[in-house]
Amino acid sequence: MKLNRTLCYGFCALIAATAYAANTNAAYKPAVTSPLMTVWGEKMTPETAWQQHPRPNLKRNNWVNLNGMWDYAITAIDAKEGATPSVCDWQEPAKPAWQGQILVPFAMESALSGVGRTVQPNEAIWYHRTFDVNELNGDRLLLHFDGVDYRSQVFVNGIEVSEYPHESGILPQTIDATKAVRPGKNELAVYVWDPTDSWMNATGKQVLKPQGIMYTACSGIWQTVWMETVPSTYVTGYNIDSDIAKGIAKVTLKTKGNLMGAKATITVKDENGKKVASGKVKNWEKPVELKIKDAQLWSPDNPYLYTLDIALTSDSGTDKVEGYFGMREIKMGKDKNGANCFFLNGEKIYMQGTLDQGWWPDGLLTPPSEEALKFDIQFLKDAGFNMMRKHIKIEPMLYYYWCDKLGIMVWQDMTSGPGNVNARYGSYRRELKGMMDLLQPIPSIVVWVPYNEGWGEQEAFKANATLRWVQNYDKTRLVDGPSGWTDHGVGDTKDMHNYPGPGMFDLMPNRISVLGEFGGLGLVIADHTWKNEGAWGYVSDKSTEDSFARYTSLMTRLSRLAGKGLAASVYTQTTDVEIENNGLLTYDRKVDKYGRANLKKLHDMVYAGAENAFAEKTIMDAELTWLYTTQTPANGWQTAEGKDGWREGKAGFGNAVIKKDNRNAKVNTEWETDQLWLRRDFDWNENLNTGDIVYLEIFYDQDPVIYLNGVEIARYADWNGSYSPMDIDMAAFRKAIKKGKNTIAVELHNLTGGAYFDMCIKLLSEKK
Repeated sequence: MKLNRTLCYGFCALIAATAYAANTNAAYKPAVTSPLMTVWGEKMTPETAWQQHPRPNLKRNNWVNLNGMWDYAITAIDAKEGATPSVCDWQEPAKPAWQGQILVPFAMESALSGVGRTVQPNEAIWYHRTFDVNELNGDRLLLHFDGVDYRSQVFVNGIEVSEYPHESGILPQTIDATKAVRPGKNELAVYVWDPTDSWMNATGKQVLKPQGIMYTACSGIWQTVWMETVPSTYVTGYNIDSDIAKGIAKVTLKTKGNLMGAKATITVKDENGKKVASGKVKNWEKPVELKIKDAQLWSPDNPYLYTLDIALTSDSGTDKVEGYFGMREIKMGKDKNGANCFFLNGEKIYMQGTLDQGWWPDGLLTPPSEEALKFDIQFLKDAGFNMMRKHIKIEPMLYYYWCDKLGIMVWQDMTSGPGNVNARYGSYRRELKGMMDLLQPIPSIVVWVPYNEGWGEQEAFKANATLRWVQNYDKTRLVDGPSGWTDHGVGDTKDMHNYPGPGMFDLMPNRISVLGEFGGLGLVIADHTWKNEGAWGYVSDKSTEDSFARYTSLMTRLSRLAGKGLAASVYTQTTDVEIENNGLLTYDRKVDKYGRANLKKLHDMVYAGAENAFAEKTIMDAELTWLYTTQTPANGWQTAEGKDGWREGKAGFGNAVIKKDNRNAKVNTEWETDQLWLRRDFDWNENLNTGDIVYLEIFYDQDPVIYLNGVEIARYADWNGSYSPMDIDMAAFRKAIKKGKNTIAVELHNLTGGAYFDMCIKLLSEKK
């Protein structure tokens, strides 16, 4: 069969120009639901919306894009016969049941869909359009839906072609519609139900009532819809493994159909189109080993991609497919100081990136264009990052292609979901495997992240069983232990979340210490904010200068942790998202808050820190006994002798609110007043060299001022929420410190909410 691309596109254009106008008396325009638009969304039209081939790793010539204007209706999920569009009557155009037109592939709630309507769990979505085909001539017609949230059924000419309702808002589906199509015009209809966060489906950050770190729901079709023809026996995908020491790429084909007598040839071409290797399938269950002379290895500094040409010949014809791959190897190993770290292609690499949500003010989960998603990735590269953590979202395949092409490593999260974690355990594991199968050929993905902060995570046995299964199922990548909070000892990494941080777990003999989330510095940029009220970051500043100074301090401390053996860090986050204002870019991508060149200088400092090694010594530990008072002390209290008017108490000092709200707080002494004064003695017997650094590992809430022998050495604003390394004034410290006994003193305030204090003193010296 040949697809009539001209007729199909012509019919789509006719629908957009006439049917939509008939229903609404207006041409397409974005829905007035978003206070912000990107430059790509502002210039997009139905004719330009996502017309590219959506899968660069599985391309055929004979395909048709079905994006564009579709009819839609939203009805009650339990509506009686006659109250919904009839699938048997869709042969006739312009049924009164249709409520308007929607621009596919944008979700119902998005501005770019042209609808901008929240879909409730008790409602159903109906989609409709037509497409033209010629004779099949023995070929199969495949319909591809790369993203439909959540449960969908597909009908062609009134016949259901989905074998069963597809239940996944994060995984694509492919449907063989051959038996239902006919030459000429065909009717295509889709029925969708999306419960969002009211059921047990994988939703990620979607909720019906957006607030805080949770965002607007996305219902229905949200990725490209397309079709292609294939022989009865055809390629459905391939897996890639690399033996970089021998320069061998191992390609295992995935197929469908009758392989009796079938043959397949795999050809590798370099970036200039020159053939560099070729091989034939000898065993369909085993890889074809392709020896590449002087093989180029993929890395962020050299994102080299080979083209893969596949020809599968059977009695039904020849299926020709084009794909690509990168040669690379990611492993855990020990550096020269014995710390476990990441090795890419046999060389130690510090991974530094951002938490990347992948949300857009106009398209929500769907990027407004290919240029838009490339912009985000290129920004990270320009800012000096070599990695991103793709946060509880699976992107379109084109997104991963540009990560591969531009050279950015990806930690891929599994999308979490609400509901009973044990009841949804089977569907969670099924979708986890589906994600890994879908993304296996992508060289930029180097780490799987099955769990985030306990969201959707089962008890220790099931969580650890999942992590071990992932480790065994895909040997080409490493596996992050639960990212933040709920680690049970399994995974290649142990992952700390520390806001604003930074921080790290102590080095371990068999796991890598990583910082999976930190930072979250809030900065509101006027006229580029989703909502002025309620905008927030984990800590916030009112000026760009103050915020960048805080970011600089974070990176300075991070460089020291990298020198101590921290192997990776993930800053929260790439962009603002709805009321979160802790992005490096505004939500509309129109303001680069700190300047990518300025960021790169700081991030280069972190990489340099990872190449150096520092020895750390604790001078004064945490949870020690202090003298304290809640009454204003006399002048000179910072260096006073004796206990008159002072009591003894063990740190941490805190109130009932902090005990309830913050799991990091270890309250040993109650503090419920507005102010607190503390002091204690410690011994100093070190020789302070020129490059040595003293810092505090401190948890405060709030506004501490710290004195050494009566000299102020540090003053911090607000609160930090957990034990974090903080800089001090080293010049003042060097002036005030003396051999033998020294006095450290602290003044704190409790203005509202939680109250807490504890600290230790650390000495960091560069190893000789």
